[in-house]
Amino acid sequence: MTAEPRTSQPWLSPSTPAAARQVHQAPLQGSRQGLAERYQAAERPASRPFGAPPTSAYPGRQPAPGDLFAAPSAPAPSAWPVAVWTFLFGPLAIISVINRGNKAGRMGLAPTPYWMAFGITTAVSFALGCALYMVVFVALGLYTP
Repeated sequence: MTAEPRTSQPWLSPSTPAAARQVHQAPLQGSRQGLAERYQAAERPASRPFGAPPTSAYPGRQPAPGDLFAAPSAPAPSAWPVAVWTFLFGPLAIISVINRGNKAGRMGLAPTPYWMAFGITTAVSFALGCALYMVVFVALGLYTP
C-alpha cells in the first residue's frame, strides 16, 4: 500500500467535499443595518401559536416579588435565638442572623432586629469578658508584669 503524493489529481480536484463550495452558507453581512435593527424590523407573528396568554386566577392581586409561601399571619422569625447563638459561638452566629434576616425580608419585614440583637449581644459579651479579666487577673493579684 503506497500513499499518493499531494500533487496527484485527487488532491488537486475541487470535487472533494473539503474543497467543494458551500451551498448552504449564509451570505456575508454587508449591510450597515445592525443585528438589533434587523431583529426589530422583522415581522412579528399576529397571534400566539398556542392561543391566548394565560390569565391570573386572582386578577386584582399582583404578586409581590420574592413572595414567601407562608400564611399572611405567619409569625416573624424570633430574635432571641440570635442572642443565644451570639453569646455561645460569637462570630459564627452571623449564619443565623443572615438566615433569619433573609426569611424576614421575604415576609416583607425588616431584618434590622436580628442585626441589632447580634451587635448588642456581641458588645455585652465583650464587656463581660473584659470585666471577668479585670476580676480574675487584676483584683485577685494574678497579674504579673
